[in-house]
Amino acid sequence: MRQQKLGLYIHGILSAIVVTSIFVNPATGKQGKILAQQVNCNNPRSDAEDRECIYRAYQAADRRLNLVYRQLSNLLSNDERQELIKAQQVWIRFRDANCSFEVYRNRGGSGYNGFLNNCLQRMTKERTADFERYIKQRQ
Repeated sequence: MRQQKLGLYIHGILSAIVVTSIFVNPATGKQGKILAQQVNCNNPRSDAEDRECIYRAYQAADRRLNLVYRQLSNLLSNDERQELIKAQQVWIRFRDANCSFEVYRNRGGSGYNGFLNNCLQRMTKERTADFERYIKQRQ
């Protein structure tokens, strides 16, 4: 009975996190009118829209990386797959730390999240290109 209550409690917390994440832009940390609006990333009309577009570009790069990662993973033996998992976990920590360092001097500024997301996007695209090369080598 206690485990069932704990499970319901955890489910409730996770649901609250998911609902909150829908209404909060992680790039800005602000609840967003901007998310409710249609943003034209080909022609952003404000700094807030520009930051939103940078965030969206990073998210698109991350989705692409995950897709290519799965493609590569499917080509590997179990031992190689375990090495890829370890390497990717280390790479994610490196990417995050590297980008934090790269944009450190912008902390506290209104453009900080934009600079951070630009770095994350650039490094994510580079990692995706690495994985695409690994896939070509195996074909």
